[in-house]
Amino acid sequence: MTNLLHALQQNTAVPFHMPGHKRGAAMLGDTLPWAMDVTEIPGVVTPSFDNLQNPEGVLFDLMRRAAALWGSRAAYISVNGSTGAILAGIRAMTRQHDTILVARNCHMSVFHVIELCELRPVFLEPEWLPEWGIYGKIAQETLDRALAAHPEATLCVITSPTYEGFQSELTCPIPLYIDAAHGAHLPLPKAELVNISTHKTLPALTQTALLHVMSERVDIPKLEHNLRVFQTTSPSYVLMASIEQCVAMIEEQRTELFAKWRQRLDIFYAHARNWQNLRLLQPDDRSKIVVHCGLDPADVLHKHRIEPEYIQNDRVLFMTSPCDTDDMMAALTMALDELDAVLAKNILALV
Repeated sequence: MTNLLHALQQNTAVPFHMPGHKRGAAMLGDTLPWAMDVTEIPGVVTPSFDNLQNPEGVLFDLMRRAAALWGSRAAYISVNGSTGAILAGIRAMTRQHDTILVARNCHMSVFHVIELCELRPVFLEPEWLPEWGIYGKIAQETLDRALAAHPEATLCVITSPTYEGFQSELTCPIPLYIDAAHGAHLPLPKAELVNISTHKTLPALTQTALLHVMSERVDIPKLEHNLRVFQTTSPSYVLMASIEQCVAMIEEQRTELFAKWRQRLDIFYAHARNWQNLRLLQPDDRSKIVVHCGLDPADVLHKHRIEPEYIQNDRVLFMTSPCDTDDMMAALTMALDELDAVLAKNILALV
């Protein structure tokens, strides 16, 4: 698909179709990829660009490759991020007024589909980590108690890995939906349906995601119908081409990319053992670096030009990916070294 988009830039076809900018870079400038922004044209002059609502060509091939790469039964593109995948997936696995078990730390889209489908949620409370102010894993005992108390439940929905990297491995007799938006770089967990956000930890554009079918218990026609319900009929081919490029990169360079990523994390965590005052969280997914700083880290991070994923009081999350470089990890390490030293001075001043 990326090759088709590049070819489109050189094509002399006269576009009497959407979008209205008509790929007119001469008028609009080259600050945005106007010449690559195309719709589901039939391929009279240019190649056919397929149709996400009924994929049979390049998009069908991309979904087949994604399923093979992640090891699922089928994979579906979402240009509405994991939000669209969650809305479609949960609606496809439930009927109106069903009772479902839901992790308390689920994404807001889960609450939205509960509202839309008038579902009856029973919340599962993950382990609370008070010193960090975040949720950890869901214990098997928590799920078992909920199942015993609510035998009418038809679906269980959990988040794994969490934002901070905790993974819950559960044995669930009823269908399981896992929101793994933050785990696109990890092996898929065992469930009926799993969504991953390719843009969060892999090289794909924002708003891209995949919904993976893992089990025969999924009603495929119902799922495909709901994907049409919750997705635009005018998907961005630039977004979908970024998924294709991401898939191709992992297909071709997975071993090297992930080995270098692991090596950079090994070096980082080995160095982190030298810190006297900063504390590191120990999640299952160590690509999520969560640091308890003991002070507001914003000034020091700004000095070193470090932009974190979030800062909450004195806790900060840094998300890494295979696209990080040695220099980037060195800059992060230097900033945290300084934070550790500043915290040491503050502690001494209180003594």
